[in-house]
Amino acid sequence: MSGLKVKTAWTTSAVATSEQKSFMRVDFNDDDTLIGELIKVAQNNVEEYTGRAITQQTLQLFLDRLPYYRDENLREGVYTAPDLNVSADYIVLPKPPVASITHVKYYSNDNTASTFAASNYFADVDSTSARVVLKNGVSWPTLTELRQANAYEVQYVAGYGANASDVPTPIIQAIKLLTTHLYENREMVTSMSVNSIPYTVGQLLQPYRVIRLNNILGG
Repeated sequence: MSGLKVKTAWTTSAVATSEQKSFMRVDFNDDDTLIGELIKVAQNNVEEYTGRAITQQTLQLFLDRLPYYRDENLREGVYTAPDLNVSADYIVLPKPPVASITHVKYYSNDNTASTFAASNYFADVDSTSARVVLKNGVSWPTLTELRQANAYEVQYVAGYGANASDVPTPIIQAIKLLTTHLYENREMVTSMSVNSIPYTVGQLLQPYRVIRLNNILGG
């Protein structure tokens, strides 16, 4: 198995409390703490919906083994298909955009960490989904006895930037709308209707959704 872990969570909200209050036309301070918390909830929901990191955070991708196609149980013979070895020479990093790759490490059976030299791979942070790409003639690091779980780790910095101004305007607008919706509808269900997320929010975020056909992390 594999998993994505938050090493350092985001701390910068894409929308300031004062900006949100102005958007909602709230001119009193009694609900400032609540509005700030709802902004965080809205931003986390937007991250979940889009599959993206909004503001700067440090993530760790753990993988049991490399390359991934070795886990496929294929009958004897010759096979040709784009999905059989698509992950043999690179690792796809979840939650784009990615600003930088901190390190690639691998762990022995006694949990000793070794760093895979950055000179062995190319950090493709320009693609929509960033990748760690092996250079020609290089193989993934191996040990005689890698630990059975989370044998490989890629740590990287994700998010549009450290400042709210780095975030695309449609995403900011979606967070404002969702925060407003949460502020004005504090119950799951009313006597009138179910308080679902506004359609407009989904439309604003649709161009930013990261849809992956391969749901295995890293591949």
